[in-house]
Amino acid sequence: ASPRQVAAARSTRRGAILDAALLLASSAALPAFAKEGVEAAVEPVAPVAPAPPPAVPPPKPIALVTVDQPVMAYSFAYPSVTSEDAPIRWTPSRQRDTYSSAEPMSPDARQRIVYELISFKGPMTATVTVGPAPPKLAGKDKSAWTPSLVAEAVLADRATGRIATGQKVSLAEVESATRERREDGTEYIYYEYISQGSPNLSEREATTFRHSVGATAIRGDYLYTYTISAPETLWDVNAAGFEQGVRSFRLTKPDKKKFREPGNEGILPPLPF
Repeated sequence: ASPRQVAAARSTRRGAILDAALLLASSAALPAFAKEGVEAAVEPVAPVAPAPPPAVPPPKPIALVTVDQPVMAYSFAYPSVTSEDAPIRWTPSRQRDTYSSAEPMSPDARQRIVYELISFKGPMTATVTVGPAPPKLAGKDKSAWTPSLVAEAVLADRATGRIATGQKVSLAEVESATRERREDGTEYIYYEYISQGSPNLSEREATTFRHSVGATAIRGDYLYTYTISAPETLWDVNAAGFEQGVRSFRLTKPDKKKFREPGNEGILPPLPF
């Protein structure tokens, strides 16, 4: 073959080799591109965080009237309006400066009413009672006094129902009970309960119910309890004011010149119960 033919053949072979090399390189790159494409297609999308729930507005403050009792060293407040701003007309029905002069709530005379307000619509009541530890608590160490036990014991002690053994039976059902310690170190038991009521002008059915909230605190050997109560039919419109009123209950610092300790008031010897 002539030199020209040899050169042409070599050029043809080089072109074929170059084309083959390009073909191999492109075929090797295709799977990588395909793989990258697949991965991009299935790449997970970061979840979008849900929007936070709207903040719960604080309860509407209800106008309260405060009562201070220096002789027995306590204070409390009661609502003057409902949550709909309708006025509540309260009338004082009992005000006693000492435990010994207060009316008992039951025949055993342990728990006594030292202050009571009544609203004839309902009726609704706001009551402060004082008494020694009920039998359910008297035999137990105070460290074992759970909030529910204290609430049930206080309610049973003011009840008049009894079983065959003579033990008092409460007709109230405690819905909830919690304990809180205030700045001065005093512990308060807050509770909500429902009890059986009596027919009245607004509820003439044979079986009626009352809804109540209460707070109990301990000073020495005596329990001080503040409760606010209304018929179940009037609960919703009064619940906020009742709750704020009960939370206002405080055992105040005794004034040495005015304070009279229950059961040992400096006039009579300590009461035997």
